Formats: sequence, C-alpha cells, structure tokens
Amino acid sequence: MDRRQAQKGGSVNIASKLYSLAEVAAESPHWHFNIPIYQRLYVWGQNQVLTLLNDLVNAYERKESLFFLGGTLLVEQEGATGRYFDLIDGQQRFTTLWMLCHAWQQALKPFLTVKEGGGTQTRLKFAIRPEVNDFLNALTFGTQGQPMAEDDATKRMRTALASMTSVFERLPLSETVKLADREAYLIGLTQFVFDQVKFVITIVPRETDLNKLFEVINNRGVQLQHHEILKARMLDALDETERGPYAVLWDACADMDSFIERNLSGLSGLSASEVTGLYERGELSDPDLICKSLNKRMQGQSTNKALGLAEILSTSNEPLTPAVDAGADEVEPTWAQSIFGFPLFLQHTLRIWLLEKNQNDLPRLLDRELLNLFDAHFFCISDDKAENVRSFIALLWRLRVIFDEQVIKWVEQGEEEIHLISRISVSSSIKSKSRYMSRSRETDAHRGFSLLQSMLYHSQEITTQYWVTPLLLFMYRNPAAKPGRHFEFLRHLDNQLLGSAPDEQLVVRTRSFMTDPWQRRKSIHKAELSCANGVKFAHYWFYKLEFVLWFQRKRETDAWRKFRFTAKSSVEHISPQTPTAWDSNPVEKALDCFGNLALVSRSLNSEYGNLPFNEKREKFLNKNKNRIDSLKMGLIYENSQWSDEQAFVHQNEMIECLDLYCSETPKA
Repeated sequence: MDRRQAQKGGSVNIASKLYSLAEVAAESPHWHFNIPIYQRLYVWGQNQVLTLLNDLVNAYERKESLFFLGGTLLVEQEGATGRYFDLIDGQQRFTTLWMLCHAWQQALKPFLTVKEGGGTQTRLKFAIRPEVNDFLNALTFGTQGQPMAEDDATKRMRTALASMTSVFERLPLSETVKLADREAYLIGLTQFVFDQVKFVITIVPRETDLNKLFEVINNRGVQLQHHEILKARMLDALDETERGPYAVLWDACADMDSFIERNLSGLSGLSASEVTGLYERGELSDPDLICKSLNKRMQGQSTNKALGLAEILSTSNEPLTPAVDAGADEVEPTWAQSIFGFPLFLQHTLRIWLLEKNQNDLPRLLDRELLNLFDAHFFCISDDKAENVRSFIALLWRLRVIFDEQVIKWVEQGEEEIHLISRISVSSSIKSKSRYMSRSRETDAHRGFSLLQSMLYHSQEITTQYWVTPLLLFMYRNPAAKPGRHFEFLRHLDNQLLGSAPDEQLVVRTRSFMTDPWQRRKSIHKAELSCANGVKFAHYWFYKLEFVLWFQRKRETDAWRKFRFTAKSSVEHISPQTPTAWDSNPVEKALDCFGNLALVSRSLNSEYGNLPFNEKREKFLNKNKNRIDSLKMGLIYENSQWSDEQAFVHQNEMIECLDLYCSETPKA
C-alpha cells in the first residue's frame, strides 16, 4: 500500500504507506520521532484514552485483522545516525501509542527505544521540552531511586498512563476469558496492538514549504464523522419535501453538549419564546407537532431548495432556515456537558427502536462501528425504508428530550466538574414581555436519582454505559411517572442487573430487562465480598457501597450530605501490604479482604503507599473535613486503631448494609 504523488510546482515526492508498530520498530536504519516546539503538549483527556483502550480490547477479542488508527504526517530532518522525523500532524495519537507501549509492555517493548551510538534512547522526543524528555526517560530507564517529577507539562501524560495501567491490570474485561488464561490473554493483546494496529505514515522531505503545507492541512476541512454520514443516508430515504424538518430534528439531537430546546431554536429559526410555547403546550416532546411547526415556517421560503444527498453532507452543520434574532429573548449560556457523545446515544436509541420493531438486538455498542451496526440492523430491514427513518428520528427526538430532562450531565462547580440533573423551568422576561425556558440545578428531591446515575457512570465501561438503555426505555414507556418512580426503577435495575451473577454479557442482560423490566435475580454481594480478592475486587462493589451508605444516611453530617462520586481506579489497602517495622496496626488475616480495602484515586494510592494506619488516618481526616471523598474510609477512620478483628467487623457491617438495601428493592 505504497503510493507516491508528485507535489505541484516541483519534483519533490510525498510518500505514504500503511505501517504497524512492528513495521516501524523493524525499520533500518532506526526511526526517531520528534514533536516540534510549535506543536501542542499532550492534551488527550481520560475519555479519549479510555475510548481507544476499550476499542483496542474489543477489536482483539473479536480477532479483527486490522485496527486502523488514522494518519500521521512527518517531515524528515537530518540526523547523525538513523532517520529523524518531525511529527507535524497526528502527534497526539502517536504519543498515546508510545505511552501505551510503556504501560502495557510485553510484545510492545521494541517500539519504545532505538539504539544510538552504542547506547539506547527513547524513540520519541519533544523539542526544547526538557521536562517532558526527562519524564519519558524516567519512564523508560527508571529514576535511579529519585522521585519522578510532576510538572504541569506532563500532567495529562501521567493521567493517561494511569488509565492505561489501570485498564491493563483489570483485563481481561470479557466475561468469557478465564482468570487462568490471563497471562496468555495479555501477551496476545499486546501482540495484537504491535502487529494489527496500523496507521498511514506520510513522509514529506525537509525542503517542503511548511507554510504551504500547514495551509493545506488547515484548509482541508474536518473529516465527516460517522454520524454525519449516517444522517445523509437516513435523509436520502425521505421525500425531498420532508428532509428539512427531519434534518433539524437530527441536528438538534446531534449536539449533545447543549440542551435540546436551545439546539432547536438555533437550527430552526424558532425564537426561544416560541420553543417555550411548544414546551408549555406539551408539544416539545412530540416530533410530529414539531415537524408541522417547522413546515409552516419553511413554506414560502423559495430560496430554500430541497436538499439532495450531496447538500446534506456539505451543509450538515448549518441551519436549514434563516435564524431569527433572539436578542429579545433571555437565553442562558450552556453550562452542562453530556456524559457521552452522539454516536453512543444513536446506538442506545437503535436498541430501543429494534425492540419496538421486534427485531434482534445489537451484538455490542461500539462507536467506531456505528455505520456497520446500522447497516446490519437498520438498513437491512426490508420494510418501508422511509417510514423506518421517520420512526427512528421521531424516537431519537423523544429520547433526547427525556435524556436532557432526566439523565445526569457534567456541570462545572467551582474548580471541579460534578454530575447533576438539569430540569426545565419557565420564567417571564420583564424586558421582552415573553416567556422563556431555563435549566435549573437539581434540588435535593432529585439528589438520589442523580447520585445513583453517577455511581453507575463511574463503575461501568465508559464507552458503553449499557444501563442507560433500559432506563431510557422505562422513562419513555412511562411518561406520566414521577421522578421518584424513575429513581425506584433505577435502584431495582442496579440491584437485579449488576448485583446478580454475570452469567451473560451485559448487552444480553440489559435486553432481558428491556423486555421484562421488573424481573428479580439472586444477589451475589455477600458471596463476592466474603472473598479475599485484594486488588482483584470489581470496582463496582466499592462504588455501590458508597451509594448505599449515602442512601441509608449512616452519618447525618454536612460532610456526608455533600458526598459526590469521582473517578477512582486503585484499590487501597487500609493496613498496607508491606508494613513498616514501626507499624503498630498490622493486619494479616484480613489483609486482602473487603474490610481492609477501599477504592481511591491513583494519586492518593501513591501518596498513602506503605504508611501505617495512624498516618493514613491523620491525612484522611485533615483532607475530608468539609466533604468526604470516601464514605467507607470515613467509617474506617472513625477507629483510632486497626486490626484483623476490626477489619472483619467493618466488612460484616458493610455486607449487612448491602443486605438491607437489596432487601428493600422497589417492586413493579
């Protein structure tokens, strides 16, 4: 797959080829990669990293022959030995791959370094960034006993590495892989990444005019996303006169980081007060009525020609009708972000649509297979294709209205982001004498519902969130139910779906709860938490216990009432695995038991290390005066001393809390 293209205005060749990590590592002379000073530092967030990791694991378990990771653009520079390249496009993905090779090791180690002048160097370097290069060297060659520096320049890299390491330690995720086969599984996974993950490397020589090259890169346009291609295929099945209104519905749903009513106003030309009128008349959740309103607005606009497939693709982010100046309406700024993106929301919607049509469920949820999933489960249905598209987009709209009203979002609060439910309120504008909608922060009445959703979000796979489908379906089928009833159903769903034996994959189990939502299954928490699993305990049980302790109000203090879930990835031993000689609170029999464990962030796990109980307790109490980060640890550190006996007592008390909570599961 090698191609060469003559550059206009000269005889310079640009070479592109598909490479695997193994093929790059095998190149002779060795290839060195440099991130130029004009490029950004590493900026990938945890969600981007975890999405890639989950995609890699899923591809490996399905034995895919190729995992395509996009393109990388290189400019070759002079070097003493080997070949030296500046990474000028795709550097974030490339840096992520290099760090993954360090975090997962095994078959990936050859990609980390190159031989140079009788010594060994890291394959990747950052120009004029000594703190970053020191960090890369420390990862590769060790710190010679010195603590690793924690500069701001490497903060994102350290977070990404922690996620990579945490995922690797918890693998295999698949319920079909036996624990005894774990080592072979991990070796196979790293070999898969080394051999089957491929990306296009395009090399341009150093005499290339970089200014012109950057101009081409910046002007080439954003590549169409899969959901935009899907939209074009959907609308192409409709009559030309229908496409405008349904395109507005689709685009309003597609922007997940703004509220649906704001999206509708911005895309349709309807003013904020007109959209408020739809809401007050109970019409906002009715896609047929909205389409009628949009059709009325579009009538007589002769300049708006019907959209063809090419136009659908080329104007996917533009309003279909002229926007009305909303200056007279008081519109609040957007202050919330969705817990996941539009491709995943489309897949949750498709699962519900398939159930409503008595069709087979999706085999899995996977963003990068969005088009394949719709090909295999939507477009293949031989019924009236236009009617299928209408019904799907109508369902998409109804579910998105419910999603914005009932499902948690990320909301900035001070210097942190927390999960809140943002419900609609309507006010009158003194200035414009019109009524408008706004979103309010949740009240205490909704706190339990949002906190339970937050627990599920943090404890489940970030790229699937299977629990959302049966919850959305329940709220869709019970429009008159009060929020308290939604909360009761989610408590039941959590206990019966996730608190029972994982005898089938989650996608299968959630489909079962979609067809029989109030079914009951045998709880397994007592058996699970009575084992000495140490760091192998599923993180779900720690997260669930935190919610149960909050729900049962074990302590009526402000610090407990302010409790919020945060991302945690490390199982901490209260009494350390390797106690110091002066530790007066050693634990032996209960060392790896649930009573001697808690779930903490990786940074806190490193900070606590092998400190004895009394020193950890002092640190915890000092840091948790206003709000408790871990309710389980809060109960543990009410003890001034710690022992095997106290660890087992605590464990039994926690199991009793779960016993009581699960016995009170709401019923249909």
